[in-house]
This record gives sequence, structure tokens and C-alpha cells, in this order.
Amino acid sequence: MSLGKRVSYILVSILVLSLTINCERDDICAEGTPTTPLLIIKFIDFENGTEIKAPADLQVKASDLETAYSLGTVRDSILIPLKTNTTVTDFEFTINTSAAPEETTNPKNTDVISIQYTPVEEYVSSACGFKVNYEGITISPAEVGDDGGWIKNITIQRQNITDESNAHVFIFH
Repeated sequence: MSLGKRVSYILVSILVLSLTINCERDDICAEGTPTTPLLIIKFIDFENGTEIKAPADLQVKASDLETAYSLGTVRDSILIPLKTNTTVTDFEFTINTSAAPEETTNPKNTDVISIQYTPVEEYVSSACGFKVNYEGITISPAEVGDDGGWIKNITIQRQNITDESNAHVFIFH
């Protein structure tokens, strides 16, 4: 092999090697990567204190939104989002939402709760960006509407919301 071919071969090899070393895999946020966690609320029977009790025909919406969250069939708990750009989110919890206006046995009943917290951004990766955790949550007692209160007590189980592994709040009704 001539000297010119060897030099060309070496230069091409160095170029290919340097391109290969500098290439990075596509930056895609992998499924299962932790994202901003939702607030988990579990519903408990007030009389029993430990028995799970799903609220009848529950609807939840943020007070400043027109549309309620899609909860599906509520069995024992719900997952709802907190606002990431403020330190408080107010929610309207309404039971018996399909009741007719003249219903007296199980009428529609709305209570409002206010959840206060400190949002803390956490860097995940260049592909996934940031997630927000919520620290030091506190809850103002439920504001009872004209229809009477259905929420009897609220307890905080976990002060910081960093994952969705266990309930953060218990609502007794």
C-alpha cells in the first residue's frame, strides 16, 4: 500500500472514530421516568375511622376551572393535580352530582377545601426537563356550603408530595 493510501486510510479512520465518539443517543424521556406527582386523597368512613368509604357520585374540580376532573369510578381514592405555579389550590368536592334539584334524600352537596404548599422544581434530565414536588402541605378546613358539610375531617398523612406510592391525605365523611 502506498504512503498516500495509508495516510488517507488513517485520516478517514480518525474522522469516523471522532464522529462515533461524539455522537449521543437520542434524548428521549423514558417511560416510567418520575414526573410531577399527583395528590392522592383516600376516603375513609368517619363513623368507623379505618374503613374505606367511597363518596357517592363524586365530582372534583379546581375552584377556578369550569370543567371537573375525570375521576372514573371512585372506589377508595383519587389522584388530582396541584398547581405548579402557585402556592395554593382550592378544590370543590361535590357528592351526589347526578341528584335532581328537588332531591331531598341524597341532595347534591359541595364542600371546598384549600391546599397550601411550597412547589419545588427538581431537574430530571435534558429530555424530561423538570418535575415539581410539593413540600409542607397544609389544608384549610372544608368550607361548608349552604347544603351542609359532607366532609367531617381531613388529615395529612404525608407532608411532602414527591411520588404516588401512598395516600397523602385522608378525607373522613
